[in-house]
Amino acid sequence: MVAIKLLGISATPIKGGNCDALVQEALKTAQGLGDVDTEFVTLADKEVAMCRHCQWCIQNRAPCKIEDDYHSIVNQILGSDGLILGAPTWSMTLSPPLLNLWSRFRYFNFFTADLRNKVVGALTLGWFGFGMDKALDVIETLAGISMMLPVARAGAVVSTAAFGQRAAYMEHGVLDDTLGMARVRAVAERVVEVARMIKYAKEAGIMPPPDQLVTLTGAHLKPAGKKVFIDGVWRDKE
Repeated sequence: MVAIKLLGISATPIKGGNCDALVQEALKTAQGLGDVDTEFVTLADKEVAMCRHCQWCIQNRAPCKIEDDYHSIVNQILGSDGLILGAPTWSMTLSPPLLNLWSRFRYFNFFTADLRNKVVGALTLGWFGFGMDKALDVIETLAGISMMLPVARAGAVVSTAAFGQRAAYMEHGVLDDTLGMARVRAVAERVVEVARMIKYAKEAGIMPPPDQLVTLTGAHLKPAGKKVFIDGVWRDKE
């Protein structure tokens, strides 16, 4: 069996809360399938600024210069074969923490294939299910921008009202949403399945060569030495 590594990111400001539990349960399921190494990171205790759009990463063809926890998280992402991305649904859409993290990926999205084909499972949670599909759409859009492969999604209920009131049967919050958690576990299983296939293909050498890879915009990836920065744009050297 192909051994893989999964990283679970809980993009929430609440440490030890429902979102952390949701992602950890998915990782537990993945680990139980065998030959799956897992890591977990919560953004609740991390400092991750949003992109300032200063263009430094573009002009210098280098990762974001802002010094915060973004860099350690990116290193964890780069070292993984697949991701479980979990984030709460707020105001009928995705909450800000994951958006802030992804806003800092411009260097990787434009100049590298480092994030390409990493397999992604999207998870969200919220009250009574409102807005969850929209939040999941956004997570999958973020993954697609980075040329990742979103393969499964799930949402789970944590309360029956916006101010956090739980139903009597939800003593343990999101973990007591039986149907929602069954779907979360199915997401983990699907991510493991596809991540194994992608890694097998890479190790077998049947992926496209680097000179055939293109970014989301259709541009071919080229070494910095073959490009020149003119008027805010990287152009081919004459």
